[in-house]
Amino acid sequence: MKGVQSRERTYSIFARIGKHNCPYCKNLLQVLSKKQIVNSESEEAKDFDFSSMFEGGSLYGNVEFTRDVFYCRFCDIEISINDMRKYEKELKRTNSHVDFDLIKGTKEYRIKWPNFLIVFLMIAVCLLIYLLLNSIR
Repeated sequence: MKGVQSRERTYSIFARIGKHNCPYCKNLLQVLSKKQIVNSESEEAKDFDFSSMFEGGSLYGNVEFTRDVFYCRFCDIEISINDMRKYEKELKRTNSHVDFDLIKGTKEYRIKWPNFLIVFLMIAVCLLIYLLLNSIR
């Protein structure tokens, strides 16, 4: 039995207007309509809107969602419209290279301990020199 068809068109105008490049290989991205059947009781259901257009009802069971995604044929990856929008917004804000995995949330940002220790030791040495010079006077 085929589920009820619903449409999720988040930022579809954003996808259709302008040129969007792959964050990894910088080639032009294609816009594809991706269909996915999601059960309202499944774990991935939290990422989809199961509300009905008619009088505040809800959809239950298997529901087919159609949404736009960006596709890079060179890297063979799909990028959601929301992730691409965040990436391009950050790219415009910083006007330099942005790590897409940080924007997407698949990569954690951590302080590298060797660099942190070097900075800490440099500050400690400067403070020690300052204290020695003040004690000589």
